[in-house]
Amino acid sequence: MPKPVHFTAIFATSEDAKYRYAELNTHGPIVKGWQSEKNCQYPQEIILKLDTRCEMSKIQILSHQFMIPSKVELFLNNDDIDIIKDVANINWEYLGYITLSTNESTEFKSRELKSASVPKKNVTFLKINLLNNHFNCLNEYNQVSLIAINILGKDINLQRPTNSDNDEGKIFDILNDPDYYSPYDDLAFLMYVDVDVAKIIQEMEIKKHLAVIHERFEYARKLKITMTKLRVAGEKLAKYELEKRYAIDVEDYEKARHKKNQMEQFRSEIYEELCIEQLMEYNGVCRKNDEYQEEIDSQNKNLLSPVLTKGGYSDKDRRSVSPHLNSQISPLHTTKHQSPKTGSPNTGSPTNIHSRGGSFRRRNKSAGAIVKSTYEMYEEKPLPALRHSQTNEFLRECHLEPDHKVTSKLTEREKKQAALPILLFGNDLVEKFYSKHYCDKEDGLNSLKDELLTYDTNKLHVPNKIARGAIFLLHRALRDKVFSVYNLANEVIRLFFVQFVPGRVTQAEVARSVDKLLPELLTKSGDTSQRINQMAVHTILTMADCKSVRELHIIPVHLSRPVNNSTHPRLALSRAEMVEQLIINHGISTEKQSGLTCRTLAEFGLSGLHHPAEPVRKVSERILVLVYRVNPRLVRKQLPPDDDITRRNLLYRQLFHEFDKIDVERKKEMLEKNRVLQQTQLSPTDCISPEPVPVVFQQNGKIELSKCPSANNLKTITNEGFQVDSDQQKSHALMKSQSGTAVHTNGSNVTNNGQSSSSASAISSPSNTSQKEEEEKHCIFCKQTETSIFLVNNSMNSHYWRSCPMLIRCKECSQVVEVSTLTEHLLVECEQKERYTQCTICSEAVKSDKIQEHQPHCKDLAETCNRCPLCHENIEIVENCWTNHLMGPKPCTKNARIKTSRLPKHVKIKG
Repeated sequence: MPKPVHFTAIFATSEDAKYRYAELNTHGPIVKGWQSEKNCQYPQEIILKLDTRCEMSKIQILSHQFMIPSKVELFLNNDDIDIIKDVANINWEYLGYITLSTNESTEFKSRELKSASVPKKNVTFLKINLLNNHFNCLNEYNQVSLIAINILGKDINLQRPTNSDNDEGKIFDILNDPDYYSPYDDLAFLMYVDVDVAKIIQEMEIKKHLAVIHERFEYARKLKITMTKLRVAGEKLAKYELEKRYAIDVEDYEKARHKKNQMEQFRSEIYEELCIEQLMEYNGVCRKNDEYQEEIDSQNKNLLSPVLTKGGYSDKDRRSVSPHLNSQISPLHTTKHQSPKTGSPNTGSPTNIHSRGGSFRRRNKSAGAIVKSTYEMYEEKPLPALRHSQTNEFLRECHLEPDHKVTSKLTEREKKQAALPILLFGNDLVEKFYSKHYCDKEDGLNSLKDELLTYDTNKLHVPNKIARGAIFLLHRALRDKVFSVYNLANEVIRLFFVQFVPGRVTQAEVARSVDKLLPELLTKSGDTSQRINQMAVHTILTMADCKSVRELHIIPVHLSRPVNNSTHPRLALSRAEMVEQLIINHGISTEKQSGLTCRTLAEFGLSGLHHPAEPVRKVSERILVLVYRVNPRLVRKQLPPDDDITRRNLLYRQLFHEFDKIDVERKKEMLEKNRVLQQTQLSPTDCISPEPVPVVFQQNGKIELSKCPSANNLKTITNEGFQVDSDQQKSHALMKSQSGTAVHTNGSNVTNNGQSSSSASAISSPSNTSQKEEEEKHCIFCKQTETSIFLVNNSMNSHYWRSCPMLIRCKECSQVVEVSTLTEHLLVECEQKERYTQCTICSEAVKSDKIQEHQPHCKDLAETCNRCPLCHENIEIVENCWTNHLMGPKPCTKNARIKTSRLPKHVKIKG
């Protein structure tokens, strides 16, 4: 039986002055818990140091009412406690995470208790990471808070007594049973029951086990009934303690004194009536405990009625409880219960109601034996709702004996339905999927997960059969109402498509699997529960990203169907968000069957634009904007005309405003291209050359040349929107200005006084723009002077296109790029980039169909070297390494432009 492990909080990233992290060290009704500082940075960390090394099996976290983190991540460490002196030196192992609800359904008045079973691992330190908070109107400073943390585990240093026949050995076996969790070690008990009463109940539990060992069954029965009554009394004492603390905070010391006396009197009376001292047997075995008592459940005195003291408060004062205390009342009690006579809500404070005698019939038989002599006792009884809640189902499972907890047997009809999975995986595994216990279903999913991960081609059954049987079981688990089963089913589905399908399952079987699961996942994506629909959306997008599923185009076709006004808002929003994510991940396709064409997406966006839900309209608007960037004419055609009447509609006005911004960006790009084109105009002697004009542009810090139309096609360029000024087509000549100085007028505007108004060179380095115009220009790549270039070429553009030794023309797309960036160009930018792949040995771009022939003969790339794509030699990374390799004393042997450059001997290269 795992027990609570004592720990000490030794570090927190931040804390509020009134809510220190040391509050987490204790459990009790008056514990305030820890809060982060206002407007803190995320994630927030809390580090817990366990008193001793233990085998942790379960952790419980009690969250705040409205300062709720979205996710809690757990990390552990198993190093020796005495070795670690600084928390910064701890090496953490990731354990998992816990998600917390937004608490909107309870109007931020209740706390959420999360209990998570973890893999059994030895732990000495535990780190808790709290991610960003859920936003709400009450949490104005974006803080997070934890009220309490409970760690359940087994102390690994405990040694079993050598003699197993005595009482000590038997009680050791009972208390260390790993399959049983005591309800009195649960955080729901420790936080809402008086501390002294909780200790007595825990001692009684041990005495109850000893009584069973000694076959004192009457004594064990009395202990069991007394523990139940003590728990109710302990919760009542905890309420009194909270009221006393609140009275102290508001400086109402008279009320605080009254509550203190009330607590002492109620405690003494309850101990006396339940015969606590006799049952605890502090002075040895008491024979009265073994005497049979027929009416032990009924008491002459109402033990749970409020205690009245002399000089006490009025009924109105007793009913007044701080609003701050409402959230700290035990979840076993109703927070607001309408009185059948007055109709006023009961705040949970003790009341004294006279003349309301008589018994009330118990409404629920499972509520246990409760004294029902007065009306207020009926109000104070613990409700059985928690016993039937899904979140605490593990409590019921813990109380079942192993003999009674068996997997359900399959009927003949179920055997026929699951004939294929039974043949593939065995009857035992399939029975777990048909079991009524969620634990069995989780075991079945984990076993199926192992089967898929360990599948070998040498096995008896082919992958297609395995896939079909697995999908049948996963489809059944996907429809389960327990979230843990549903979550695990989604995890196995993602594993199935990502790891099992590639290279094994045929396309036909993949299509069948998707058709089987997709309708159920789409239904779940419209669920009102956020964690359920988000899990379904994540699974669908993961499936869509798999290559084998993506080629089938099944998921985009289903998602991009137009939505109706009657479509549920949650489902419509999920579909729209998934379509938007597919556009971002996969892009807009030109294949008609892909489901992601411009026309299909425009129709989908237009249907969502008229949906009643605003979030759906917002996402549809973003989809239309994405499509408009690709095909504006089609989107404009689908929408109403852009006029004043249409723009009166706020939605269309916002949409057309986004379109206008995109149009402005396009116009700016056109103007930028026009400016670049004006700077690269050719001289009359170049106009007869059939070569296209390379335009120099800078991208990601790398200078490249792209192929543009030649000067002979200026008329065509003008028709496409590039305005060319005829006055800018000047010859290469030296003109005298009024001051007598010579200026270059190659492609520049000349004013009336003969001075240049723009850059003198069509293509110049950034440093040349700040130089004086009288200085001679150089090639920005090979640093040759303009004079030496004109001895070989007619123009600077011809030099770039034909003879610059630092440049090369791509054989695939005829674009001129630098030799140093040729590999990157072939892999990323070239029109034929899909035909190339990068070699993992030499990092060069190699054609995909020749990669097998290339790798046996390629050389490894050194760590501090580049690889020349021409001669395939390593180049050490130093200053001007590419210039020295391509133009140095021993130039690259494969650089064909060195042979045709024909540089004069007296020409010096500016390096």
